[in-house]
Amino acid sequence: MIEIIPSIFAHSQQEFEHKLRLVEHACKMVQVDILDGSLFNNVTWFDAMHIKALRTPVEYELHLMVENPLPIIEEWKQHIDQLKRVIVHAELDRPVGTILSHCKERLHLETAVALNPASPLEEVHAILPHVDQVTLMGVHPGKTGQTFGGESILEKIRMVKHHYPEIIVEVDGGVTEKLLETLAKAGCDRITATSLLFSFDNPTERLEYLNNLASTL
Repeated sequence: MIEIIPSIFAHSQQEFEHKLRLVEHACKMVQVDILDGSLFNNVTWFDAMHIKALRTPVEYELHLMVENPLPIIEEWKQHIDQLKRVIVHAELDRPVGTILSHCKERLHLETAVALNPASPLEEVHAILPHVDQVTLMGVHPGKTGQTFGGESILEKIRMVKHHYPEIIVEVDGGVTEKLLETLAKAGCDRITATSLLFSFDNPTERLEYLNNLASTL
């Protein structure tokens, strides 16, 4: 069964809360897309102090598409009890393994490394034995609504599961309803859903439908 994780890509507090309220009772976790313009060309809203005040039953996974993720992670850890998992990009010009080790050992968070479509899996072989999850980008990060990267992403899923069968594989970006079965057969455990949910008139019903579909895979 694939777990569907709604992904909140928001440019304002109002947009963030609106999307959160639409999905919070149909999932256990949401992903928060964090961009500050330093790594990819976009900026999102992710103010920890304001999000702390939004009472919700869900846990948070942070997808940190930023060059310096640790200060953001530490601020969220300080203020938000529901923070469970952090995802840091392999493409950073910083010691990614050291950052993730700090998050796991000092902050007691689940950790994941993200890999862009053009980045080879070999770049993270040294990191994979030490993380809980690998997040394979199905599109180039920075905006929603892009087309899935195709067979090369599926092959990365298979390779991860072959070499590290205990690691959770998450696919982020470009996923359509028709792709869910293909991803499940390749070994995908989780997918994040942005356009797959929020481009529909009723994202709440859409998430419930996708959860039912995923339970059959």
